[in-house]
Amino acid sequence: LSSLNDDDNTSDGSNNLFRGSLNSRQRRQTYQMHHSSSRDDFALRMQSEQSSWHDEDNLDDDNDDQNDDDLTTATDSSSSNNTRRKFLSTMLATTTTAALTTATTTANAYEQAYPIELTSTPYGIPETSSNSLTKLQQERLSNKKAKVAQTQNELTNDPLGLQQMLDNPKTFGLTVSGATMWGLALWLVTGSRSNPLVTPVANVLFNEKEEEWLQDRNDGYFGDLPLSLMIILSALFVCLGVLLDRVVYFLAEGDAAVSLQLAGVSVIGGAVWEVGRLAAKEKAPTRVEYERDVLLYREFDEFALKRLIVGQGSCHRSDVISAFRRYNPKYRRADSEQYPLADIEIERILRQWNRQFGSGSEMSSAGFFSGITVDGAADAFAPR
Repeated sequence: LSSLNDDDNTSDGSNNLFRGSLNSRQRRQTYQMHHSSSRDDFALRMQSEQSSWHDEDNLDDDNDDQNDDDLTTATDSSSSNNTRRKFLSTMLATTTTAALTTATTTANAYEQAYPIELTSTPYGIPETSSNSLTKLQQERLSNKKAKVAQTQNELTNDPLGLQQMLDNPKTFGLTVSGATMWGLALWLVTGSRSNPLVTPVANVLFNEKEEEWLQDRNDGYFGDLPLSLMIILSALFVCLGVLLDRVVYFLAEGDAAVSLQLAGVSVIGGAVWEVGRLAAKEKAPTRVEYERDVLLYREFDEFALKRLIVGQGSCHRSDVISAFRRYNPKYRRADSEQYPLADIEIERILRQWNRQFGSGSEMSSAGFFSGITVDGAADAFAPR
């Protein structure tokens, strides 16, 4: 039995005739199943790829539509900008044209007068200034010669312009104003109350022994002028102004306005000159001012001999001023009613003394004098 079983097993195993065909069939079935599943997978993959391509196409279509919309928007924006530019340029051109058409006529430095037509004059028609340059030049030359002859006639018959002032009120005002302004300009330019005409006229009209101010002027000092002499001098300078006004009037070929304008400019220049003379102290001092200056110089010289040492060290101007006020008790206060003396006056005297008797150096920008010092040992009241 066992052998039979073995034989049966053998016949079922290696000795079975249909084993290979069954295996082949099974392999074909397995391959077909695998191939069908592979085809199904490939179909699924192709379907997914097609769907992704379709989605990309839709996305591209959407992007194209959006780009078209953006392009349309940009085109609309650029067209609106162009429209705005055209409007602004048109408005600017209109404004410029209106400004040019409404502009005022510019003034010319000389008269522009020309003939109406620069053509030859037909035969038989007389030449005039309107159709001939030669006639225009001759007419202008004759007018200028006539004006010069009229001015010479006025100078010969009415040199002071009295008749002209009576006949024409406008000319009267210009002439009087011009003469007054020229007289004032002469008064200021020559030094006002210090001009060289004051003292000779005063000696002719007044007695020197009776007038103290005239004695001061003859001695080289400044003296206040009385009112009567000021009136006489005013009339004298107005007469001189009339003469100068007529000279300028004839040099300007009979134009009184030009003479008045030049007189006004001369008055301004004379006033500036007079102020400069006062600031530079070019005016002569009065007798009282001169005597006070002499006294100050004498007192400072005495102080310098006892308190200043020349040839060594340096000192500040404030040191010298303080030492001088301590040395002279009457000048202790700068605002004293009886003996007023400012620091600037002491500094001026110090500068002059240093040039003549000191080190000869000038004061520095910081206020120091080199070569002189204040002797503190000789000053009992000097601060220690």
